Amino acid sequence: MLNVWGAGLALMLGAGVAAAAPETPIDTKHLTASPSVAAAEAGGRVTLALEVSPKPAMHVYAPPQQEYIPISLTLQPDPAIKAGVPQFPRPEKIRIEAIDETQSVYSQRFRILQTVTLAPAALGRARAAGGLTVKGTLRYQACDDTICYLPVTVPVVWTVALTPAGRIAP
Repeated sequence: MLNVWGAGLALMLGAGVAAAAPETPIDTKHLTASPSVAAAEAGGRVTLALEVSPKPAMHVYAPPQQEYIPISLTLQPDPAIKAGVPQFPRPEKIRIEAIDETQSVYSQRFRILQTVTLAPAALGRARAAGGLTVKGTLRYQACDDTICYLPVTVPVVWTVALTPAGRIAP
């Protein structure tokens, strides 16, 4: 069974302050990943982060790799949020002699950033409910020096806890 990830965020509406509790990393055969909050802004805008660390001798393909399946983060459609385009760091180029190709990959720790804007109508409902859940999926194809593994899709969940403007979260 696939693990579900969670990350807590106290978003200070109007103050733009965030606090996040550390989360237990997800551990797959190919990588370890941890969701967290990178930044929060006034007006219900938050940047969700996903720290990804490929295991030793592993790499995942980077966007916009064409020949293989690049890593991707996709948020589920939700009228309460408007998702921006995920931001990926610059990939490294590696030469794979066995197939005589140069590929764009991540073989070291990297961070995917996803900005989300909360719809004004959703802010009141989310505050009354104690938070807003943002769901998505991480998809990737990993390879080591000799084998490319089947693609993997892992669910991702962030719980965004909202506090009234001007209140300081613990």
